[in-house]
Amino acid sequence: MTSKVCTRNVLAGAAAYAAYVEIRRRLLRQAEKEGRRIGPRWMGTLAWKLASSWSDFVGVKMASESGDGLDELDPARRYLIVWHPHGFLAWSPFFILSNMAVRGHPHGREWFAMVAPALFKLPIVSEILMLVNGRTVSKDVVENLAAKGKSLAIQPGGVHEQIETRHDQEQAIFPANLGFIRLAIKHGMDLLPTYLFNENQMMRRVAGLDKLSHWIRQTTGFGLPFITARFGLPMCGLIPYPTDVHVRWGSPVHVGDPDPNPSEERVQEVFTQYLAALQHLFDRYAFECLPQEVAAKGLKIIRLDGKPLPPCQAQEPVLRPTVSSVPSFPSDPSSWDHTDAPSMQIPSRL
Repeated sequence: MTSKVCTRNVLAGAAAYAAYVEIRRRLLRQAEKEGRRIGPRWMGTLAWKLASSWSDFVGVKMASESGDGLDELDPARRYLIVWHPHGFLAWSPFFILSNMAVRGHPHGREWFAMVAPALFKLPIVSEILMLVNGRTVSKDVVENLAAKGKSLAIQPGGVHEQIETRHDQEQAIFPANLGFIRLAIKHGMDLLPTYLFNENQMMRRVAGLDKLSHWIRQTTGFGLPFITARFGLPMCGLIPYPTDVHVRWGSPVHVGDPDPNPSEERVQEVFTQYLAALQHLFDRYAFECLPQEVAAKGLKIIRLDGKPLPPCQAQEPVLRPTVSSVPSFPSDPSSWDHTDAPSMQIPSRL
């Protein structure tokens, strides 16, 4: 009798959870369709505090925030926030910065962050993401939100960049079609480059297991390189090394009036301007915010379609700060792993 009761309870619990998951899915889809937040703003703030309290506990915090972009933003305009790097887990966007979307920082307008669909399958994570304006990064959802006049945030390298993340080399990966550039031009959204310095330094990559990481991504949809975290714990992403994150906002790249069918020349032109703005942002703050040995390697740019990278605009040389101003972290960097993605090294102009 006890066994039957236990079985019934388990089945009832499973049915209740399945019903909850379906309700959650429909709630997210409806919010994406209508282009609105889920729940009142205070719920988003509460969800962020829940996530950020864990980040504080393990010693990962936002140490500073600055950048030319903060002085150049127009509250009357909307922006496509493009952030780099993705990092091993996109820790900072989720645990530290997600409240910015809810309260409309930095340009005074609420915005929505585009998130891998697989993350909305995770309990607790999905609920937090929904409340802090996380939305599915699918073409129909992105286009619908943009068409409704919303500001968005996107990480162009996505899961591919996550798979290739290293703690000893900063890199930015761009998709073959440059969809984020086309989106910005189509809807007249100025591009706002954003760099999260030390996002890559929270964990250490384990060399030699790249093929297995790619297989896991193809099989499950989750992209995660093999890592060690604090105390040398393997694959323990929720316990990263204590890290100071430095958020830097670059100057916005103006795309002009909306153009529903931009020419390839126009797309490449805006991409060139964006790369120049991103490179300037990295060069200006790398030695101030990164470990010196990482900053010295510069920013590696990878374009997945194999096309040559457009030349970046000339910039003023950036002087290295004194060594005492450079944060450090305990590390034993492994050698740079080969990647089959066509790439090109753009050295820092220092």
